[in-house]
Amino acid sequence: MSRAGPWIGVAVLVAASGAGCDSPSTPAPAPPRTIVRPIQVDSVEVALAPPSAHVRGVIGDGCNELDSVTVTRGENDISITIRSTRPEEAICTQIAKLYDAVLVLPGDFPPGQYVLRVNSVEKTFSVP
Repeated sequence: MSRAGPWIGVAVLVAASGAGCDSPSTPAPAPPRTIVRPIQVDSVEVALAPPSAHVRGVIGDGCNELDSVTVTRGENDISITIRSTRPEEAICTQIAKLYDAVLVLPGDFPPGQYVLRVNSVEKTFSVP
């Protein structure tokens, strides 16, 4: 019996397993898709000194993360958009992540009527 016999068997197993080489026929997995959407806003309270909005709401379930807070200002209107992000097909805990923040409103507020929109909630306030 030849001494090369057992080594040939090992070489065949290594070659069959594809060890040490990348298979060109296996495509790289696609990155997970992400969903971005506005958070649920439950309440908005406006303070005048300094001009700010106290916003409370729900970011989402256990997979949701705060994505962005965008503030835009017109002459007498302020819009705040708060968004969350989550993996599209994630399996998540069903425990709500809450949002509770005081956001400074930009610019000067001379006397007048103003409208503040935070996602789907609208609040009117006056500066005396």
